[in-house]
Amino acid sequence: MNTPFQPNEYLRPKDIPEAAKFLSSYGNRARIIAGGSDLLVFKPQGVECLIDLSNLDLSYINKEKDGIVIGASTILNDIEHSPLLASGPYKVVSEAVIALATPTIRNTATIGGNLCNASPAADLPPPLMVLGATVRIAGINGRRVVPVADLFENVKRTALGEREFLVEVQIPQCPGNSGASFQKLRHHQTSVDIAIVNAAARLTFENEICKEVRIALGAVAPTPIYAKRAEGLLQGKKIDLDLIQKAAEAASEEAKPIDDIRASAGYRKRMVVVLVRRALEESAGRCGVWEK
Repeated sequence: MNTPFQPNEYLRPKDIPEAAKFLSSYGNRARIIAGGSDLLVFKPQGVECLIDLSNLDLSYINKEKDGIVIGASTILNDIEHSPLLASGPYKVVSEAVIALATPTIRNTATIGGNLCNASPAADLPPPLMVLGATVRIAGINGRRVVPVADLFENVKRTALGEREFLVEVQIPQCPGNSGASFQKLRHHQTSVDIAIVNAAARLTFENEICKEVRIALGAVAPTPIYAKRAEGLLQGKKIDLDLIQKAAEAASEEAKPIDDIRASAGYRKRMVVVLVRRALEESAGRCGVWEK
């Protein structure tokens, strides 16, 4: 039976403090809404009030001294076409957006919603994680900042308190010679397919030595994860194809996928090798440092 989703109240706070006040009053009986593309699909029961953030001026992509900031209500289409995210390692974010859903949905869905939905297969967490991004969270008790990786606690569960909401994504300035890549495997490779596996990587070189490396995986654990053992194989080394292959295999060993309707756990682990290898090769190529 298709149960109707009919909250009793719809509120549009004028600023962040008022939004925090409304959320504090309703607690888990309220839901934050921006684009609403996930909320209206899952129709959570027990929701009495929708709190619309569209009046809070949280739709922006700005360059600041220490990096790039993106308001939580920024739609994915604006991220796809932002000149600030069109080059360098930052374009890994816009590339992930292009692989996410259809143009119609990208004109509605927001970066905050994609993160707070906390799907293990979401496309934006891995690229944001390899860039070292953080999120700014607001609530009745003030504001705090946490790394994107720490936002996720389990499937569909975030570290947001009952009376907190996400207001901004902060991407720090990347070191000099950095390159990043996003890879996604889907059933039919169409934009409506959820990831079977996704992966992102970022490499930073100094004198042909890999000084920094980040590898993030999605759809292979209850939350997006870093492949830390794989990172350790590359850190401080001169990169070649053999070392990249070893790192990709190590990433596969770190993955803990499940069998589900989209793929078996074994298939996912094999595909982690392929996607991580491609991401590392492309990241290295984008740095202009490559030894075959």
